Amino acid sequence: MTIEILNKPAETSADLHPLIRDRWSPRIFDSKHQLSLEEVQGLGEAFRWSASSFNEQPWHVVFAQTGSSLFQEVTEGLIEFNQQWASNASVLAVVLANQLKDGSPRDKAATFFDAGIASSQLVTQAESMGLKAHYMGGILHDTLSATVAASDRDVVCVIAIGKQGSLADQTEELIAREVTPRSRQEPSAIYTIDSKIA
Repeated sequence: MTIEILNKPAETSADLHPLIRDRWSPRIFDSKHQLSLEEVQGLGEAFRWSASSFNEQPWHVVFAQTGSSLFQEVTEGLIEFNQQWASNASVLAVVLANQLKDGSPRDKAATFFDAGIASSQLVTQAESMGLKAHYMGGILHDTLSATVAASDRDVVCVIAIGKQGSLADQTEELIAREVTPRSRQEPSAIYTIDSKIA
């Protein structure tokens, strides 16, 4: 098996920006890589300056850096398969969405939409820094909520961030997932131009 770092650009005839074209979600990270405080702050600032309905920023992100006790605790809040590979990331980012606005329940769809945009901007920033990121929905929400003291906030997802690692010395299962070609539904199933949905 080759030990090269995989590149999996989107297969499209559109002229996409490299930050979009080359973004994909690896599960193999360099376990020795660490981010500086300034790099983590850069990710946080990208999250903070995302588009925000009514400029409310109904979100929060908790960064747990590799080697910290919080990183280990967050890892334990992932499903077992995700624990196996995400523990090699440099940072685990726990994305939270506010439950309340002025003491009343927030519109969950709008709030999660805002948190999703902020998460995407964080991942784009990571890509611009030569890093890779992997969104994870396979998490233990209650465990993570307690871990990060997410009072009055919903745990949306966890994002593993770090330097992409080599295929060398990885399990066959992980390599098989990693080398699987990227795919998407046909354009007509995703968007229409000047026409209603068929």
